Amino acid sequence: MKQKPLTFSPEKNDPELLISDILSEISQKYNLDLSQDPVAMERISEAVENVRLELETNSQSEIHLPFISAKASGPIHYNRFVSREDLSLPGTRPEGAEVERGQAPGYNGQARSPQMIKLPDRKPLVTYSLMGITIALYLIQLLTDFLVGFDIPAAFGVKANDLIVEGQYWRLVTPMFLHGSILHLGFNMYALYILGRRVERFFGSFRFLGLYLIAGITGNLFSFFFTPSASLGSSTAIFGLLGAEGVFIYQHRQLFGEQFKVALRQIVQVAVVNIIIGLSPGIDNWGHIGGLIGGAACTWFAGPVFQIKRTPQQLLLEDIRPEGNVGFVFTVQLIILVGFVILIILSRL
Repeated sequence: MKQKPLTFSPEKNDPELLISDILSEISQKYNLDLSQDPVAMERISEAVENVRLELETNSQSEIHLPFISAKASGPIHYNRFVSREDLSLPGTRPEGAEVERGQAPGYNGQARSPQMIKLPDRKPLVTYSLMGITIALYLIQLLTDFLVGFDIPAAFGVKANDLIVEGQYWRLVTPMFLHGSILHLGFNMYALYILGRRVERFFGSFRFLGLYLIAGITGNLFSFFFTPSASLGSSTAIFGLLGAEGVFIYQHRQLFGEQFKVALRQIVQVAVVNIIIGLSPGIDNWGHIGGLIGGAACTWFAGPVFQIKRTPQQLLLEDIRPEGNVGFVFTVQLIILVGFVILIILSRL
């Protein structure tokens, strides 16, 4: 159920007027109606109440709301200095001393408006490339099936346990680029388009590609170990992106504020629902679970770690995890995966 838009009149209390003023500023600057966002409204109300308490003993205070919302160009952060005049508290400035709403004494008369951090300007080239490769391979699957009577790419690339044991180890990688039907392909490409662009923008192309491959390989390893059935599909890697996004949001919960709970709950719900659907016959649920674990582990050890750096001019979002660590972690994870494959194959000989 949607929350009704917040309205106000001169008779209403001053904290509510300040809340309305904040909503109006954000609406005018970013064309966003946060009155319809219960989480944002709760954060704004809490911030105004904290400021009201601080102004009982201080002449000025500041409202600081990082990640209050987001648009396609990046997250939105709101900063504003508040004086006693904004809430009509006792001890206001003498008569005749005017302060515009949102200005703070001692701050050069400058009002602090909502601030937006520009995200890394990264085009999702790897996401689009993976989609292009996967769609092209599916067209080859259809073409070979039509011309020679069987699906050549699937014949040489599907996850088949007995062939992997015999030494065809590439079958732990190739299944994530193959699909069994146009519906299967369409669903996975749509998920890759939505998740891939979001994750790649934060992770960067190199880190995103490593995440995708490690998640897909881990999913196929789980499938190899827990089920004898042949399987194919990029859902192993896509579940890895879901796990990666969940870990990323959890690790940055202090930056997202209360919004992280909503976002994390949504991710968990999507993962649980899809795993329940995966209990149906013909779906490789172990591959999904393995991909989810692989993507989450990869992000925990090699994903970006952002912090907000405040300067007099703006807020900066910086990745403090050295890029050199990323390559090292990827290498270690791949070595562990290869060692795991060798142990499994030796145990089945």
